[in-house]
Amino acid sequence: MAKPQANLVAPDRSVEQAFEQILRTNLLKSREWEPVVLAGEDPEGVHQMRVCLRRMRSALAVFRTAIPRQTTRSFLNEMRRAAKALDRARDLDVYIEENLRPKGEKRKDKMRKLALKHRDREYARVKAYIEGKRYRKICEELHHWVESRGWRQDLVDEQKTILEENVVSFASDVLDHQQNRILDDGRGIEGQDSEALHQLRIDCKKLRYAAEFFAPLYGEPMKDFIRHLKALQDLLGTLHDVAVMPGLQRDLLKGKRNRGLKRHARRLVRERSEQANMIRRTLATRWGDFSRAERPWRAQECASR
Repeated sequence: MAKPQANLVAPDRSVEQAFEQILRTNLLKSREWEPVVLAGEDPEGVHQMRVCLRRMRSALAVFRTAIPRQTTRSFLNEMRRAAKALDRARDLDVYIEENLRPKGEKRKDKMRKLALKHRDREYARVKAYIEGKRYRKICEELHHWVESRGWRQDLVDEQKTILEENVVSFASDVLDHQQNRILDDGRGIEGQDSEALHQLRIDCKKLRYAAEFFAPLYGEPMKDFIRHLKALQDLLGTLHDVAVMPGLQRDLLKGKRNRGLKRHARRLVRERSEQANMIRRTLATRWGDFSRAERPWRAQECASR
């Protein structure tokens, strides 16, 4: 199965048409990945399903000036709940892939076997959630809400007017707001702690989704902007993986008396911590590249004047 593609929002679309298209595309892709998740054999299933859920949540946030939070709150909460049900399985998939690839090392192989056992339990929980009534119900309700444009029944005429406007100006405002927020949060990035960098990573992810939603509106320059954003986001993602690693390993080793496994776990943390230190030394450079990157939506505004 192909990975979900970026949502193509054409320049002639209204705000409402863009919102509807993004939700419909990702809801469909999420349902398409369900069989892969339920089979429990390909980690890409959980990953892509989480991406679809995050994209839909991001869409609800991106369009909140047109479709207020009180209209979307129940769906937002359920999407957050669904994504959380997948989080631990995904954390274990990443941990195993990045730290425990089979190499014939006795302790590493034992650690891998233990991690796979925990992952199987998490996948069983994911399967139970996806097959449960609550998840099925919210998928059906969201599908009906999108197809019937159910958000309109909660809006006044003035708000409906915003929905009918062309999406280009709306997208530029959204992208500018999110970019400015990241530039504010990233000041002094060299000295920021793990919590601050984690929040910056979340903000970068939100901008990345918005940029991909609206990429067709701005042509080739947007690809270069997304490239700079992705480079920064990847570094922040690795730092986050390293930060959560000790807690994840504590859960894996809880109740275990095998000193060799515990020594191996500590060694893995040291190795990843060294990697994190190297990344921190390059973070300022990546940040500079991103902060100086051209904002295609501003260039377009200037050209249209």
